[in-house]
Amino acid sequence: MKRSSMSEFNGPDDQDEIVRITRDRQPEHFLLKIESYSMLCQTEKYESGIFEAVGHKWRLCFYPKGNAKRGGEGHISLYLKLADTSNLPYGWEIIASFKVFVFDQLRDQYLIIEEHCETTRRFQETKSEWGLAKLLSLETFEDISNGYLVDDCFILGAEVFVSKHAGCRVECVSFINKPTDNFFTCEIENFSTLDKEYYESKHFIVQGTTWKIGIYPKGRTLQAKGGLSAFLYWVHDNGGSASDEKVYAEFKFRQNTGLALHQKLEDGPSSFRSTI
Repeated sequence: MKRSSMSEFNGPDDQDEIVRITRDRQPEHFLLKIESYSMLCQTEKYESGIFEAVGHKWRLCFYPKGNAKRGGEGHISLYLKLADTSNLPYGWEIIASFKVFVFDQLRDQYLIIEEHCETTRRFQETKSEWGLAKLLSLETFEDISNGYLVDDCFILGAEVFVSKHAGCRVECVSFINKPTDNFFTCEIENFSTLDKEYYESKHFIVQGTTWKIGIYPKGRTLQAKGGLSAFLYWVHDNGGSASDEKVYAEFKFRQNTGLALHQKLEDGPSSFRSTI
């Protein structure tokens, strides 16, 4: 195995130093053979089929004339891309190191090109692709004496090593600037004959969250004894009552008649309506 520095390969996606190693053993995870390089050069980018490694699905993304957006002009560019994230949890992050290979067909050896000290990269929703904008100069790659491009054919490879797979808990806080008017009416019949301490309404949904109204006919606290107590409760759709999730809401209790509550109670009404 031979190892040497390749500082000429530095690019915007790279570390300060790139190293190359040659070995006889082929890559463990993926090989990509392209037999018509001259035809492929007519396209800006080629993405390989999906391959699986260390429990995830990946692709190789090859730029035959370099990734110009990353300063790869005059080179070939090669990237490792996470191909399928549909089953990963929200807020996912995969910490991985990887090696990319170019096969020397004349010497039957693989050239490994990697960042110094096998630098790890964070694959996440906002950055699911990492690689080398200046993998090899076109002059070096197309020189037949180097063995990388022979009879219009070349072979690339990849190995991936995951050191951490995290799915952190993500909390999102949002407010509705102009909420629509939402009304719910709770009717309690024969109010003067109620003998239970507590009654509650049916559940109702407002802005995607579930609520209920709780009524204490004789008051909930000592200070409210002899009066009526009404409360708006958020029904925990997820996590049960032990959930620490929060919902902030602005609400009002109203009577349907417009009369003061104490006046209605003194008159002994047979029904009570609360609108929210």
